Amino acid sequence: MLLSDMGAEVIKVEEPGLGDYMRATPPTKHGVSPVHMTVNRNKRSIGINLKSKEGREVMGRLLRRADVFVEGFRPGAMSRLGFSFSEVRRINRKIVYCSISGYGQESRLSNMPGHDINFQSMAGTLGYSRRPSVPLLQLGDLASGMYAALGILGALAGRTGAVHIDIPIVPSLLSWMVIPASAYIATGRPPKESHSLVFGSTPYYNLYRTLDGKYMAVAAIEERFWKNLLDSLGMSAMRYMRFGTRTERAEVAEALTRVFASKTRDEWSEILMHRDTCTTPVFTVEEAINSDWAKSLSMTLEVSPGELILNGPVRSKPRTRSRPLARAPELGEDTSEIMESLGYGVTRIVELKSMGVVQ
Repeated sequence: MLLSDMGAEVIKVEEPGLGDYMRATPPTKHGVSPVHMTVNRNKRSIGINLKSKEGREVMGRLLRRADVFVEGFRPGAMSRLGFSFSEVRRINRKIVYCSISGYGQESRLSNMPGHDINFQSMAGTLGYSRRPSVPLLQLGDLASGMYAALGILGALAGRTGAVHIDIPIVPSLLSWMVIPASAYIATGRPPKESHSLVFGSTPYYNLYRTLDGKYMAVAAIEERFWKNLLDSLGMSAMRYMRFGTRTERAEVAEALTRVFASKTRDEWSEILMHRDTCTTPVFTVEEAINSDWAKSLSMTLEVSPGELILNGPVRSKPRTRSRPLARAPELGEDTSEIMESLGYGVTRIVELKSMGVVQ
């Protein structure tokens, strides 16, 4: 998705009949998954049965003209299909071959199955609280996908021959745990809630409940933000207690708790957001999508009449993608066009479709 947003031509190879399981990710709207529509925008789709000799031939032709090949199977699966790195390198001597898997290509855990909750559980991202909960964000897919995009771009910029990029999901997640992991390395103690500044141990970096049961997020770390916050709240006398004893910090936290509980979240937002206090409302997903900032940055886009998707974060001038945004394809929507570009005649395409080799 990231590469296609930046202008790459991305062809998604799917299994005939089933396609990518993400097509059925709930909730669906008019039988279509908005998750699928978002992450597969701008791509083209071809259905190929890679277990057939004819299907592997089609795949080989695709690879001969490709710059990049991305696969997300457990190690060994592509070799069984005939498309390991060494085999693809013989087809295309300058291919950038990117493998995304749970634990990388050479770990003793490489063949373990897993989904995001497994990957997060192994990386430590769920072990922060005493009672872990099912995560809202699928961080494993996000972290590994971003590292894959970066690795691919780096390889394209400097390659002189074929390159194999190995992206392990669990290490990708652990590498994002910079602050908690560093805290453990420094102290020998696992970081927990209220362990340090960014874990809620201070009154100036915390969440506060408001009159309507919602929350405000305070991150007034710098002196000027802290001063502006306390001045705005009528608490200037407590300004110099921010680095005080544990008892003094607790006193400040209790005072902030009482003050924030006196007004609604939106009232505090109106008072504090534009006074350089580094204080913001805690939004739900619905509120974030419909917020003024999201609208101003076009965070939702209409790819076809009545069909909205979530936009990506990359902005550039001039735009790196010259072509207009396109909706996600139906399974095999581009098969005939792609195969014609690979040198297949219409009669042969029809024959391969009737055989179930392509869809």
